[in-house]
Order: sequence, then C-alpha cells, then structure tokens
Amino acid sequence: MFNAAIRQWRTPLAIFTSLTLLASCSGSADKDRAQALLDSATQAFDSGNYILALSITDSLKRSYPSQIDIRRKALHLTTRATEGLTLHRLETADSLLATLGVKGDSLQKLIRYVKNPIEGYYVGINAKDGGIVGSNGIQARLTPNGNFYLISSLKSKAVKSTSVTVACDGASASTSTVAYDGERNDRSMGAEVITYMGAECDSLGHFIQLHYSQPMTLTFNGSTSYSMPLPQAQAQEIATLYEYSTTMRRAKVASLEKEKLTRALDIARAQAAKTYVEPSDDEK
Repeated sequence: MFNAAIRQWRTPLAIFTSLTLLASCSGSADKDRAQALLDSATQAFDSGNYILALSITDSLKRSYPSQIDIRRKALHLTTRATEGLTLHRLETADSLLATLGVKGDSLQKLIRYVKNPIEGYYVGINAKDGGIVGSNGIQARLTPNGNFYLISSLKSKAVKSTSVTVACDGASASTSTVAYDGERNDRSMGAEVITYMGAECDSLGHFIQLHYSQPMTLTFNGSTSYSMPLPQAQAQEIATLYEYSTTMRRAKVASLEKEKLTRALDIARAQAAKTYVEPSDDEK
C-alpha cells in the first residue's frame, strides 16, 4: 500500500521537478540574452553611437521585463546615452549659432537704418535717401525686428498694379495680390506704390536672391502690365536684405533650440545620477 502511494505521487513530482528545471533554464537563458543586449548597448555607447544604444536598451527593457538587475543597468545606460546624444545636438546647435552670428555680422555691414516717424526700417547701404517712391522698381526693407518686406513703385504708367513678377531664364516668381486700398496700395503721389509684407513677398525675395547676378525682368501686374529690366543695384540690395533676414530668423530658431537642449542636458544628467547602479564585487 505504501509503495502504491509512492507510485501515485512519483509522476506529479517528476512533472513539477521538470517544470522547475525548465523554468530555471529558461530564466538563465533570458538572463544571458538580456546581458548580451546590455553588452551590445554598452559597446554602442562607448563608440558614440547613442541612437543605437538607446534602441538596444529599449528592446532589452521590452523583451526581458523579469530581468530586474539588468534592466536597472539598462535604465542607467539609457540616461547616459540620452545625455550623450543631447550634448552632441547641443554642440551642433552652438556651432550653427556661431556660424550664423558671423554671417549676420558680415551682412549687417551692407545695410543701414532709416529713421521714420511711424517706424524706422533698414535698407541697403547704398539705397537712395528718398527711397524708391517716385521712380520705377522695387526696394527691399527690413522692420526693426528683421522682418523682410518689399515696396514697389511705378511712375507715369496707368497699370493700376496689384502685384509684381520677376522673371529670369524662363523661371519666375510673383508677390501676392494687394488690392487697391489707398494705404498699402496707394496711387496718390503720382505713382503706384504697393507694400508687400512677409509671406506676400517671401518667394519673390528668395527668387531674386538666387538670381541676383543675372539679368532679370520686372513686371507690374494690374488691369494692364508693364515690364522693365530689374536694375542690378535693386536686385543686389534685395538679395542682401533677404539673406540677412533669413540669417537672423535662423539664428533665433537656433538660439531657442540651444536653450531647449541646455535644459534637456541638465535633466539627462540629473537622471543619470539618480539611476546609477553600484557595481557588484564580481564586476569591480
């Protein structure tokens, strides 16, 4: 009877023992695989490939949730890789900002400030003191904040203009249409004078910057049209002011990016300090 009882328990016991051994082997295999991933991530980090290190540690944390000790080390490595990546991006932003600063300083020598009772503005250093009003052509200006805009002037031609187009080698760009309103589109001074702001003239400014050294044709568009060669001096001034405005805008964006990355770096360093894992005696 005793032997029969032993036989009844032997089979379940064997199954339990097998499952325990299987789980132990499986856990050991998972640990080895998790450690291998951590080693790969560490190698990527040491070589400066922070994006790869972050990708591997993310895979490790998702694939082996039960490997607590290894996951702790992976978490610390993640914060260090984030710190390294952020520092690299900060250095890039800082370098770009310095480059834009030098370029901006150089371009600033080619413009001058004009006082005005309503709002002062910048023009090319060789622009006529009286501005373009009363003559034919277009003039670039910058607001005190560095925003680019254009003034078109057409004298002694009844075009009733609402926009302008510049063409070069079969390509062209135009301003937006500014309807006659007696203010931004004014015809009261013996000339048709239109002010184009921001997006209304951005594509035209960019086009002239690309082609300023080539012959270009300026066309005033309205109820009829009138075309003339775009004077080289006007093209050069427009290109200079457009480039200066673009450079200042990029510098502002780069400055904001630098500030954001500086804050992110401080956070990453704090997290790296918090997640540090003291190495065990075997690892020392």
